[in-house]
Amino acid sequence: MRIVLYIVILATLFFAPLQRIEIANLEPIQAVWMYTDNRNVVLQTDTGDKGSGISVSDALADMKHNSSGIIYLDTAQYLFVSEMKTDAIRAVQPYLKKTVRMCIWDGQGELKTAVKYADAHKLGLKIDKWDGVGNLPELPPIKQEN
Repeated sequence: MRIVLYIVILATLFFAPLQRIEIANLEPIQAVWMYTDNRNVVLQTDTGDKGSGISVSDALADMKHNSSGIIYLDTAQYLFVSEMKTDAIRAVQPYLKKTVRMCIWDGQGELKTAVKYADAHKLGLKIDKWDGVGNLPELPPIKQEN
């Protein structure tokens, strides 16, 4: 009787629909910039993906919907925020690795240039070390790349 049950289970597994994930479709996100625009949370990545919504989860869902690739924020190394919005930072934490470094950034210049600057100067406070009240390091104005 058990053998018949095992065969039925194995047979159903062959017919179960699977969504194949192509590694080539994964977006290699290195940084996320989070800011607000007209009371919406906006998430923008260094890969050019962008989403907005009333909450962080809505913004991420919008980004995933609009992206041609597969979005995983947990590949990011940096989270740049435009202002100290404790609620929004806490809301984005579950989507990021604990080693993500956070900085305040005004959004001037290229996001990729901001990543290079933060990398070169070892800037950022690890998100798991942030207690919600301390000041974050701030990136200086980034020059536009030509």
